[in-house]
Amino acid sequence: MSTGMYRLLALIVVAALAMALVPVNAQSQEMPHAGTRQAAPGQVVVGIYVVGFGNFDANKGTYTIDFYMWLIWDASDLNFTALGYEFMNGRASSTTKISDETDPATNTREVWYRIQASLYNEPQFKSYPFNEFEIVIQIEDSKLTTDDLIYVPDTEGSTIDESMNIPGWQIKNQELAVTDNVYENWDETYSRATYRISVGRAIGTTALKTLLPPIIFCIVSGLSFAFRPDKIANRIGFGTSMLISAVMFHISQTSSLPPMPMLMTIDKIMIATYSFLAASLLVTTVMYIDEEYWKDRDYTKQVNYYGAIIAIALPFIVYTALNL
Repeated sequence: MSTGMYRLLALIVVAALAMALVPVNAQSQEMPHAGTRQAAPGQVVVGIYVVGFGNFDANKGTYTIDFYMWLIWDASDLNFTALGYEFMNGRASSTTKISDETDPATNTREVWYRIQASLYNEPQFKSYPFNEFEIVIQIEDSKLTTDDLIYVPDTEGSTIDESMNIPGWQIKNQELAVTDNVYENWDETYSRATYRISVGRAIGTTALKTLLPPIIFCIVSGLSFAFRPDKIANRIGFGTSMLISAVMFHISQTSSLPPMPMLMTIDKIMIATYSFLAASLLVTTVMYIDEEYWKDRDYTKQVNYYGAIIAIALPFIVYTALNL
């Protein structure tokens, strides 16, 4: 064989050995990766990996969440029990232990659970329907205070599965944090691990569904300004029908909500809409009085012209005033 052939065979052998030595990427495991692997005495590392979400009712603040949770602690700490935790904003409907291992080299015990829980968080309606919602998982130990146990968040491993989505909502942020929760009545302090997922409504579709009907109400009612002064019946018909439609739309948007002690964004939008519809009806009424009693057609035209300008500007003024 020629020298070139030997070189080619040698190159093929080297390439084959190199490919054999390169490790193949392992397939994704069913359980996520835990970040922090060790905990100091008296500390328990807690991590959460959310894989499913359902039964979401933003108006009531209820939801069902499916997730992995892992606890890592010093196995020599005999006071701590893995199942001693409890959810402070709901109850677990099912809990399955996935694994329970102890590393003899570091004396670290690591327990994994697959949990499905029905939880609750108080919704905030001030900016409804553009409001955001926080999906919260709150965990405390049922017996051990901060004198004996402090949670340490595994921020490196805690996250949300990429396939999880919430129809009609956008996931904006997620965070696992630990705080001290003080119970003043018993003079006790417990370590609380809180996992928060911030979600918000899709701005584009929400704005379209919320703002389009009031805009249509105002446009249809505003067509009355193009009618002649003698078409009073038609002008009143346009104004009153759109006012009734606006009230019904407002009721449909807020009927499923609990009674609110403050004005929400949808209330401010509809009050601004009412101001336009009321202004158009008021202009029509003044024109009718002028047409029937004052008999001043020049004055009627001025009322119609300046009334239209005021009616168009009034919703913006009202909405700005309500937000101050």
